[in-house]
Amino acid sequence: MKNKSFEQKLKRDMWTTGILFLIFLAVFVLAKLEIYPESHFASLGSGGAIFCAIQLIRTDMLLHDKEKWTQAEISQMDERNIFIEKQAYSAYTMLSLVCLFATILVCGIIAPQIAEILIWVLAGNAVIIVGCIFYYSKKY
Repeated sequence: MKNKSFEQKLKRDMWTTGILFLIFLAVFVLAKLEIYPESHFASLGSGGAIFCAIQLIRTDMLLHDKEKWTQAEISQMDERNIFIEKQAYSAYTMLSLVCLFATILVCGIIAPQIAEILIWVLAGNAVIIVGCIFYYSKKY
């Protein structure tokens, strides 16, 4: 019997990957139409679209193969892996904020125009993190 929460997680991941595929495909097409004058956007879009397509195929194959399904379910729903993921995400969050703040301080001396952009990035990250904390604190 399939675990509904794991199946919902896989379907949510498929939707997210599909949306990312469309975004990368749009970036690739816009770069090829020379709306983006820089050539590296085309390679970014094509590489991201290929990655997303492969991930969609892998997830679809996982949904239809019972043996792979049980292996993936055990590894994803294991409490140790969930704990490790939570610790890794919180460490990444703190390190990214600290590194971004340090970069702002250095850029404030060297290139103030870049520091202004990084301040907006830091503010956006802080809003996203606080939003996630409130969302998940109500859930659990």
